[in-house]
Amino acid sequence: MTRRHVSFDLWLPDLPGHWRAWLPNRGNALFTLLLIVGLLWAQSAGALPLGRPQAAPAAASTGAIAYQGRLADANGNPLTGTYNMIFRLYAAPTGGAPLWEEQWTGSNGVKVSDGLFNVMLGSLTPIQQSVIAGHDQLWLGITVGTDDEMAPRVQLGSVPFAVQALTVPDGSVTTAKIADGAVTQAKLASDVNLFKVQSGKAGGDWQNSPGWNLHQGFAARSYTVRVTFQQPFQSPPTVLVTLHMIDVGNAANTRVHVSAENITTQGFDLVIHTWGDTALYGAYVNWLAYVAQ
Repeated sequence: MTRRHVSFDLWLPDLPGHWRAWLPNRGNALFTLLLIVGLLWAQSAGALPLGRPQAAPAAASTGAIAYQGRLADANGNPLTGTYNMIFRLYAAPTGGAPLWEEQWTGSNGVKVSDGLFNVMLGSLTPIQQSVIAGHDQLWLGITVGTDDEMAPRVQLGSVPFAVQALTVPDGSVTTAKIADGAVTQAKLASDVNLFKVQSGKAGGDWQNSPGWNLHQGFAARSYTVRVTFQQPFQSPPTVLVTLHMIDVGNAANTRVHVSAENITTQGFDLVIHTWGDTALYGAYVNWLAYVAQ
């Protein structure tokens, strides 16, 4: 291939003195391009936080409280710069020990621009739920540098209590707050079983129970009373019965046996047995019926 050299003349105005040094050439154009690329990379990497607000160390937004304040000198002139600040929460507008404290110092100093600053309280020292729970009102105290704490303290609004609403304090969930049927086996651990339980008392005596004959005779005798559950079970339950009270004559040995028989989803037969010369004038039991859910 034959190479050809092409040249042409470019007219430039006759600028006096050193102005010609500012005209673009191949060297300074390349330098300018590299400088722009470097600045863009530095900003994207965070080395040059141009136009960005101050960022606190990472913290869960649900546990932090956003606070904006204004900082001025003694004459009311807004300040600009980075200042060490200490924030404290109190349960009273004056006096008392702080419930919580957070220090924004050193590399975490608060950046103030034309008097305004923003911080996320709790991003350095988490605000425990015990700080908020049990306090109807909270006041914020602020100390700047080596000065005394500013007065008066700032009363906080509803934000801290909204943070508390995201949690459930221990002991706050009672039986009255749980809907019927809300707790199912699927919501329990594998080693926890859920049972439906009913209980009550039953029995009889020689004065109030027709057909009672356990205080007479010498042979084996029994008395049966039908017990009906308050609510039917979905399947026949297991029934436990234990003696609650007996009235027996003292002329013979005490012989009593109680059992639950003919168990259905609706109820069961309580059978009271005695034998020999025992004179049983009355017997009552506690019963408990349960079935796994």
